[in-house]
Amino acid sequence: MVEQEMGGDYCIKCEVDFYQLIDYLIKDIQRLESEVVRLRFSLSWSLPKHYGEMLRYEVLSDLSSSYYDYPAYQQYISAYYDGHDPMESEGYTKHMIKLSRGELSFDF
Repeated sequence: MVEQEMGGDYCIKCEVDFYQLIDYLIKDIQRLESEVVRLRFSLSWSLPKHYGEMLRYEVLSDLSSSYYDYPAYQQYISAYYDGHDPMESEGYTKHMIKLSRGELSFDF
């Protein structure tokens, strides 16, 4: 946990700033992953049939790593998402599946 002494008091603003930064970074990662999947799907139709099929089959592979093992990330999801990892939320998962099939999806 981020701790900063300010006149002997724990810095609540520092903790909030810490979580907000992580939240912005996670949302950036989600947008970038979405764009990677959209581009992979589009590219797959420009490749020779065999390679295009392989790319569509693996369109969701090798995206971001899991951050769950990091204590700071666990504190963040506890504070912001009631312990549920936003990278594995039902809405985000459905969004990514739609993109992997070439469907339009903007919200997660």
